[in-house]
Amino acid sequence: MISNELFNTIKILDGGMGQELLSRGLKSKGSLWSASALLNETYHQLIIDAHLDFINSGSDIIVTNNFSARRARMIENNVNDMFDYANKIAGELALKAREKSRADVLIAGSLPAQGNTYIEDLRNLDLINNDFYDQAICLKPYVDFYYLDVISSIRECEIALKVTNDLKIPALVGIHIKSDGFLPSGETIDEAIKKFKKYNILGVILSCVSPETIERYSDTLCKMNVNFGFKA
Repeated sequence: MISNELFNTIKILDGGMGQELLSRGLKSKGSLWSASALLNETYHQLIIDAHLDFINSGSDIIVTNNFSARRARMIENNVNDMFDYANKIAGELALKAREKSRADVLIAGSLPAQGNTYIEDLRNLDLINNDFYDQAICLKPYVDFYYLDVISSIRECEIALKVTNDLKIPALVGIHIKSDGFLPSGETIDEAIKKFKKYNILGVILSCVSPETIERYSDTLCKMNVNFGFKA
């Protein structure tokens, strides 16, 4: 079990897999984006190689490549029958990369916003819960912890954290904030972190934010008594 002290020392996460795969020749289909590489075995080695290059560049943690393999995207692109396969293969390919590297790296299972990115998901609570659970259970055999990947509201984070707590695997919370410091839901960083502290979290990351936003809100995070970081 990963300790809550994991991020007491600095850890380097990998970069964005989607853009990296596209730059290496991935042809995306519809809104599947990086998940296109999971459904087409031709691209599996591309995923492994991208993970390996992040590891060789100094990453302590790699994130599974299933950001776009969420239920809503799979349904939207008429490949929902491949949901389990896509999410499981994302875990398998990350594990293969770690084994090939022989490096002491951790694997974070991506649990992205289950609706649209950067927009608060106002759907029924049970539906969101089931979507998070379905993805988390596919990844569970392969990951050291879960990464809530660019989430836009406290409500969505809490739904996901109840799932990860039930599965007894800790989570790193990646929340998105706008340039004004508010989540897309209109909530503040302070409100969010106070809510998250009652769960088994490893820390909080400001996710998919600009360098200017990182600089502007670093002091706020320093005062919150929680391990924190950024994915620019």
